[in-house]
Amino acid sequence: MAISIETIAVNRYAPRGSEAVNLYSNGLEGGDRLTIGQLVIAVAMRSAAAYEAQSVTKMNSMAAGTAVLDRAADYMDKVANGTNEWPTIRQFLIDELGVDQNALPADIDTYKKRMEAINAMKVKVDALTQNQQTDMIDMQSLVNRRDTAYSASSNMVRALGKSMHTDANNF
Repeated sequence: MAISIETIAVNRYAPRGSEAVNLYSNGLEGGDRLTIGQLVIAVAMRSAAAYEAQSVTKMNSMAAGTAVLDRAADYMDKVANGTNEWPTIRQFLIDELGVDQNALPADIDTYKKRMEAINAMKVKVDALTQNQQTDMIDMQSLVNRRDTAYSASSNMVRALGKSMHTDANNF
């Protein structure tokens, strides 16, 4: 009897296309059989590797979000000081932060217009910061799941070793 798993449940941490997993079977080449312990180790290690890959994807996403936030903070400072780079900054706000172009003034030649621009930026920066915090919580959850999978594998290896040692002593 072969044990196989064709798909895993897709959760909010899984990158697209990660539904397919390797198939596990209790049959090996040469007619040998996997023990339940070996099967558990294989599944735990595959799970840990999947969580590790998802963690890397999440970290890359967080790094990109941090870069956008850093750039937004720099631009916010420039707007407050009345920069002459407003057209470039305005385009960044529309394209990268998703600020509605109608919420942004055409120029920032007055204090009121600069504050208008900064307030529009703050709303989007606050939303991005909230997303970054949620991503950090998700990242911590992935790391915890990965560690649990590695622990399960390690515990199984330890139990198998102890069992083999006991069997050898009894023999």
